[in-house]
Amino acid sequence: MTTEKIALSGVQETMLATLYGKAMESRSADPVLVDEQAEQAVDRIEYDFSRLKVTRNTAVSAAVRSRYLDDWARSALAELPDATVLHLGCGLDSRVYRLDPPPTVRWYDVDYPDVVALRRRLYPERPGYHLIASSVTDPGWLAEVPDDRFGVVIAEGLTMYLTREETGDLFERLTYHLPGGVLMFDAWNSLGMRAGARQGVIKASGAKLGGWGIDHPHDVELLAPGLTFVAEQTFFDIPELGRYGWPVRLACRTMNRIPAMRNMGRLLRYRF
Repeated sequence: MTTEKIALSGVQETMLATLYGKAMESRSADPVLVDEQAEQAVDRIEYDFSRLKVTRNTAVSAAVRSRYLDDWARSALAELPDATVLHLGCGLDSRVYRLDPPPTVRWYDVDYPDVVALRRRLYPERPGYHLIASSVTDPGWLAEVPDDRFGVVIAEGLTMYLTREETGDLFERLTYHLPGGVLMFDAWNSLGMRAGARQGVIKASGAKLGGWGIDHPHDVELLAPGLTFVAEQTFFDIPELGRYGWPVRLACRTMNRIPAMRNMGRLLRYRF
């Protein structure tokens, strides 16, 4: 088996923690998320994953977040079977393989050129699947995406690394370019941003956060007026809490009673 020796830092290195967490959970006896591509990718990457301090609890969290976003995306594609999917800041996520959309779906994974180059070496090609090598904040990459279909836009582990202005500009460009669709992403509020800066993976990678948190879903509507808030999902009252160790379960139950803590990290969905 050919191995891939990599040297990443900052935000790009954080994607390795997410990948490793999903692979760890996928290999468990009763996984929240089955991700065979993540397992295979971890086996091929020559890297000391221990430096990212991924624990059992953080692995479960990564898998739960992806599982819920997968469910939202799967539901959206059931309603829009010929959609254009834009997976922003895709990193090494294998969502297109987990969802296995029909050939009528046009799927674009977007990330930095070195990330896209690594994806090409790690993952197989498939019909209707495209890669765009660009920062999502560069306005030019959308020229590669036809504007003739409704969109399903997914951003996982992205908005916390963008500034308020970058997030607003990106969302406005998307709603202007596509005729309509749905946008889904995970977000931290102000308290979550402060707590996130102390996470082991953030410290180990030297990644810089964007400096603002989304305290209310309607704040995003003010950034990009074409968006309308539809739904949210918090993570302190879900059935999967039983998979965490008892100290985390106890902390989650306590935090769920305090709105600012309950909304530290959540998924948000909008239509446009």
